[in-house]
Amino acid sequence: MTIDKIMAKDIVTVRKDQTVLDAVKLMSKHKISRLPAVSAKTGELVGIVTDVDIATKTSSSKYESLPLSHIRISTIMTHDVITAKTSDSKLSVLKTMVDNHIGGVPIMDEDKIVGMVTKTDFLKDLDKQPYNEVAIKEIMTKRVVTVSPDDRYVHARRLMLDHGIRRLVVVNAGVIIGILTVKDLAKTIIDFKKRVPEKYQHSQIRNLFVQEIMSQTIETADQNDTISDVAKVMVEKEFSGMPIADEKNKVHGIVSKSDILKYIYNYSRKRGNY
Repeated sequence: MTIDKIMAKDIVTVRKDQTVLDAVKLMSKHKISRLPAVSAKTGELVGIVTDVDIATKTSSSKYESLPLSHIRISTIMTHDVITAKTSDSKLSVLKTMVDNHIGGVPIMDEDKIVGMVTKTDFLKDLDKQPYNEVAIKEIMTKRVVTVSPDDRYVHARRLMLDHGIRRLVVVNAGVIIGILTVKDLAKTIIDFKKRVPEKYQHSQIRNLFVQEIMSQTIETADQNDTISDVAKVMVEKEFSGMPIADEKNKVHGIVSKSDILKYIYNYSRKRGNY
């Protein structure tokens, strides 16, 4: 099957001369986490910007004192965009995403963007073998990076950067009490820059605690739930990852969309049926 059969055709783009604030508004309105960046003159694809870019780059020392309305997309976007063609197979695009650790690929017809494929597109319709038989514990990450509710924002951000991850499980005495994602960090920076005067931002953001910005309403999965079960929840609830816990809410692992994609790719490659 070719990728054009599952790609989203209603593409939302941002011009490279627009601001990060513009991008944040577009992401929020359309409930998406990445935007292809295009040339204002030609409409040509020139980059891509994600919620991770916004969370990490706008809170760096280079940009932390600037309002989001003063930061151009061109300064934080990824310039070398990995793309696919409409005629590419689902398996080849899946391989591209898995190998390059990316969450979305613009689909091109010659020089024109005609679609976008994300991890979610591959997580739909997994209610068949082997996905409805394999327990999530078989693919979950067992070494979970955690933080305390009393840890500071800057410590949590550093952990995400150092470990190359998008979420941290917040625990107190070994019990899950929340989750902190890169989207939470991005939202924090955005809200913070809106309400706090510039001259106080640098010092005050370093005094933010995890408990102030984490998501307290969390949903966990049991380690015996199937891949299909967990994928369905992720798609319906728009989760990018889920902690795996027992009946006492003790954390045993974590699973992300990327973990499921790797399994789909490896299984499909062996079977040659994708």
